[in-house]
Amino acid sequence: MKSKTIYIALISFVILYTSCSKITENIQEDIFVSDTVAFNIPILADITSTPIISGIVSTLNLEEQLKKSANSYGIENIKTTKITSLNLKLDTLPKLDVDNNFGNLETVNFGIPASGKVANIAVTTIPSTSTIIGLALTPTILPGDFNSFLINPSRTYSMAVKAKKVTTTPLKVKGTLTYTITLSK
Repeated sequence: MKSKTIYIALISFVILYTSCSKITENIQEDIFVSDTVAFNIPILADITSTPIISGIVSTLNLEEQLKKSANSYGIENIKTTKITSLNLKLDTLPKLDVDNNFGNLETVNFGIPASGKVANIAVTTIPSTSTIIGLALTPTILPGDFNSFLINPSRTYSMAVKAKKVTTTPLKVKGTLTYTITLSK
């Protein structure tokens, strides 16, 4: 009888131990991080060309954001990344400029440099000619395509614009990109 009790206790311990280790192996968490950027769209004197604004510097400190998560993750714990929103807004202070705004643009192509090319994050066409000071672009890039981009400490974005109307002053733009990052231990 004593050996049966020991045997049952041993089996129970093994089952409990393997269950707990599986639970700790499958800890997964989604965190949301924002990256803000500021840049200028130069004067657009030509409505036939599509100038590229490169070197838009990311301000995201990903390592710091990961440490703030509930389980103190690191970059090595990133499973997938997905961009959930991309918003651009003009800095119109001290006054709104009706002749120089997003309504003057025909297309906006926001992206990241990849292998000597630009991988599109979001592309939009602006049909309206009214005064527009904010754009919400729909991300089109597949989840997971940002893993290598986000872990790179010197992240930069680029943007190509095509004008439908000439602008007379540079457009000061602030952008906010929001990422959902799935972490796993």
